[in-house]
Amino acid sequence: MGSNRIAIDVEKVFNELDDHITRTNTKTGMKCTSLCNFCCSTTNIEASPIEFIPLAAWLYENGKVDDFLLRLDKSEKTGHCPLYLPEAWKEGKGGCLHYEKRGLVCRLFGFGYRHDREGIAGLVTCKEMKQTIPVAVNRAQRLGIEKPDSIPVFRNYSMQLFTIDPELALQQLPINKAIRIAIEKLYFQYAADVEDCETGENE
Repeated sequence: MGSNRIAIDVEKVFNELDDHITRTNTKTGMKCTSLCNFCCSTTNIEASPIEFIPLAAWLYENGKVDDFLLRLDKSEKTGHCPLYLPEAWKEGKGGCLHYEKRGLVCRLFGFGYRHDREGIAGLVTCKEMKQTIPVAVNRAQRLGIEKPDSIPVFRNYSMQLFTIDPELALQQLPINKAIRIAIEKLYFQYAADVEDCETGENE
């Protein structure tokens, strides 16, 4: 099966973002509490379908779609993200089933910035970090004001995804629905790839 062009382009943006966040965290000392999955436990996370095209492509390429759709069906009843693993910490693991394929919102929350009406960049972080690493949080907040061109901003990375596929990037939906749309978006491409492979084998 051929690689999906959108997935490749989105992952390039994510790699750039991950490097950006790492550089910023080195300056500020920001980091998640070990094995914390507090931000994943909420049921009101919204995302755009394009954020999960890499996940959808990986599921198709590895024959995991059917199993994941069953998981997605169950998670839609609770409102939780289907990638959320609430009990993973007990085994010393993180709370995401496919952490490397998580969405933009998952990567930025806690470490990203949004501009207010006056154009001032404000840190979007969690209560856990504010309580456990207040000095780092204050340092990160100051960085947003003092060096606004050096910080990872939600809008900047959202716009990069928009240039890849405006239709998929514009929709802000409950995360379950966003993931389902991403999977559906790639269905015909990968169904065609499977059919081509089977045709070639029968010739």
